Amino acid sequence: MPEPDFKQFRSELLQAGIAPRHVRRTIMELQEHLDDLVDAQLASGCGAVAAQRRAAQEMGCLTDVAIAMRACPELRCWAYRYPRLAVVVYPLTCLALLPVVPVIAGVAHASQLARWSACLFFGALVTASMFLFLQLAIALP
Repeated sequence: MPEPDFKQFRSELLQAGIAPRHVRRTIMELQEHLDDLVDAQLASGCGAVAAQRRAAQEMGCLTDVAIAMRACPELRCWAYRYPRLAVVVYPLTCLALLPVVPVIAGVAHASQLARWSACLFFGALVTASMFLFLQLAIALP
């Protein structure tokens, strides 16, 4: 039996609506359990490959764990438990955060914004001085 595919297991649980914190915790515990089983097999005198194979056999199928987790509604994230509330909260949150996005982008790119601001200022200064020179050239004969 090959080693369990935790990436597939993770995506299967997330698609089922299980909260990411529960998925991370479950995968961490399953990985630790698999490591303990491998260590026990190695301690009993098995080779590395045989220990991995026997540990995966003892651990069983991850599909059974996924089915058991899907059956527990308390493990689902709040958006799956309360979909009508999520339909209201998500757009309102995005709308509330919309004015904050330029500020965050400005803080993240402060040096580039400072350069652009300086260039705009000096460009406006050169343009204004040229207009002033033209105005003075026209006004003063």
